[in-house]
Amino acid sequence: MKISLFRLGTILALLLSGTAFAAESPYRIVQPDPQAVATATQWLSVVDAGNYAESFAMFPARIRSGGDAFEEHWVTFLRVKRAPLGRVSSRQLVKAWFTKTLPGSPDGYYEFFHYNTSFQHKAQAAESIVLTKESGHWQVSAYRFK
Repeated sequence: MKISLFRLGTILALLLSGTAFAAESPYRIVQPDPQAVATATQWLSVVDAGNYAESFAMFPARIRSGGDAFEEHWVTFLRVKRAPLGRVSSRQLVKAWFTKTLPGSPDGYYEFFHYNTSFQHKAQAAESIVLTKESGHWQVSAYRFK
């Protein structure tokens, strides 16, 4: 159970703190990998449709291994915080970062995407997504918005 809580804490820290996305971060700004963009776009469409449990099922296995409690927390978090924003009016990918190291995660390939987004009930918002290439293909491993 301690490992599950640790993973939950790590993901929540990424979601809520935003430190991985800070301007002074050591991550390299890059042209986004087209496959990573396609994965992020597909995942965001699942979230936009309100299919929050499905969005959780798309996470890498190491994140899903947090168990049912983590999935329930994820779904509740999106229902309470994301759903009230309403439909997406526009979304533009404005920046991408790349790194091979991420605190609390195994070394590998990570891309961070920053979007400027407009929602039905929030005209100016920002969304950030972390993608990881752990199993030979890109998967969303974290999401936050403000």
